[in-house]
Amino acid sequence: MASLLKASRSLLGYTVWSNRSQLAALTQIAPEDLVRDTGASFGSLLWTMGHVVGTERTWLSRFLGNPLDPAPGPETYPDLPALWAAFDEHAAELEFYLASLTEDQLDLEVSWTGRTGESRQQKLWQTLLHMVNHSTYHRGQVVTLLRQLGYQPPASDLTAYYALHPS
Repeated sequence: MASLLKASRSLLGYTVWSNRSQLAALTQIAPEDLVRDTGASFGSLLWTMGHVVGTERTWLSRFLGNPLDPAPGPETYPDLPALWAAFDEHAAELEFYLASLTEDQLDLEVSWTGRTGESRQQKLWQTLLHMVNHSTYHRGQVVTLLRQLGYQPPASDLTAYYALHPS
C-alpha cells in the first residue's frame, strides 16, 4: 500500500495538472464567455477559477504558517493573464512545498482562523485532502459551465492524470 505521503503528493500533483488543463481550455473561450455570469457559485468561469487559485494559495500559506491577510478572492484575478500568472506562481510554490514535505509533517496540526473568526485546527493531511477536494469540486463546476456555454472541457478525471503520470 502506498504511503500517505506518496498519496498526498500524487493528489497535489493531480491538482496542479488539472488546474493547468482547465486554464489551457480557458484560452479557447470567447472573452465575453469568460466573464459571463452563469449563476454558478462564483458567477463566471474566470471568477470560479479565481476562487480555486485564491483558496489554494490561502491553504498553502496556512500549511507554511504564513497566513495571507487578506485572503485573495476571485476579484484578485481580473483577467485570464492575471489568473495564469497566479496559477503559475502558485504551482511553483506548491511543487516546492511538495518536494520538501515529509511523512511526519502530515500528522502535524495546522491552525487557522476561519472566515467567521473561529479558531480551527486539523491534521495537515486532512487539510491537504480538503484543498484537493475543494479544487476538484469547483473544477467540476467549470466543466459544467464550459458545456453549458457550448465548449468542450478538457479531461480532468484523476484516472486521466494517472494515465499520463503512472507511478
